[in-house]
Amino acid sequence: MAELFNQVLGFPSGLLGTLVFRRRKGGNIIALQPTPRSSPLQDNEVGLRSKFALAGKIASKINSIQVVKDVWPKNTGKGSKCNQILKVNYDLINSAENLGSVTVGPLFGFNTINPVLTAGVSGVHLVTDALGVNVGIDTSIEKFIVAAGIIVLQTPTLENLPQTQVMAFKSIQHNLDLINEIDHTVEFNGELLSMYQSYTTRKVFACLITLDDTGKAVRYSSTVHS
Repeated sequence: MAELFNQVLGFPSGLLGTLVFRRRKGGNIIALQPTPRSSPLQDNEVGLRSKFALAGKIASKINSIQVVKDVWPKNTGKGSKCNQILKVNYDLINSAENLGSVTVGPLFGFNTINPVLTAGVSGVHLVTDALGVNVGIDTSIEKFIVAAGIIVLQTPTLENLPQTQVMAFKSIQHNLDLINEIDHTVEFNGELLSMYQSYTTRKVFACLITLDDTGKAVRYSSTVHS
């Protein structure tokens, strides 16, 4: 791939012989026309493609939860926050078949004590011991707390369903309480409930996010899983 700086050709776009011209972020890119692959994919290539596709689904759903998206730092490069979420989680995932780890918020959030995250019949439930006063939370600024995350659904009950689906969820806003246990439940209904109950394997990943009095995200916990 090359970039065209001298505009003697104007702003070409499309196919010219074996070259493809296209515009990207204000620049002119020249690339060779792709050719069909002659050899079949190897098992490791299929695995890597499946892993990347799953990381993309996970990143997209995490990015769709505004309070979670807000706690991810701005990308210093040209990529979006979603690309950054994808990159971090791609490194954590083992494979589509053996999921491994996922992080909802950035790495190294505040710790929760004895978290228990479960996937129930119609929703998810997160309980932790009291956060306590030594986790760095400033109650003069942080007033509310929510639980948010994703569910990776696998092993469909119907043949026509995708092998893997990813759902996003967020609990209702609770008053921030550092002294008593955290207890958040998210119940699904309608189409989300139908999707949720159409899979027998449900792996849940979630974090806690504190909010100020305007509902803006302030701080996040490390990710916990079911």
